[in-house]
Formats: sequence, C-alpha cells, structure tokens
Amino acid sequence: MRRARIPVPEPGSSFDRVKCGECAEEQVVYSHATTEVACNSCGNPISKPTGSRSRLSGTPSGAAE
Repeated sequence: MRRARIPVPEPGSSFDRVKCGECAEEQVVYSHATTEVACNSCGNPISKPTGSRSRLSGTPSGAAE
C-alpha cells in the first residue's frame, strides 16, 4: 500500500535582522514579539507589538540564520 503524502506545515513566524534607523546597528528581532524591542546602542524602539506581527521601525536587512 502506498503512503499518502501529508503536507508538513511551515511556521508563519521568523527571526528578522533589523537595522536601526539612527545608529545603523543591526539586531535580530522575533517577527511576532509581544514586547517593545529597543536598540542596544541608542535605545530607540526598533519594533512595537501589534496583535500578530510586530511593526518594525528600523529597516529589515534580511532574515537571520
């Protein structure tokens, strides 16, 4: 008997590398963060929580590995 192919679900969330708009420092941020994430060097907010995906204030520079 042949096995049926069962699709494996992929996650809808990811870790993103975000560059701060003021000091240009990169930081890895979870895409569905529930708390506000601040830049490590200057303290400006990089991402703010909404209800699902967080709103990024910096520039996304690609997905983290």
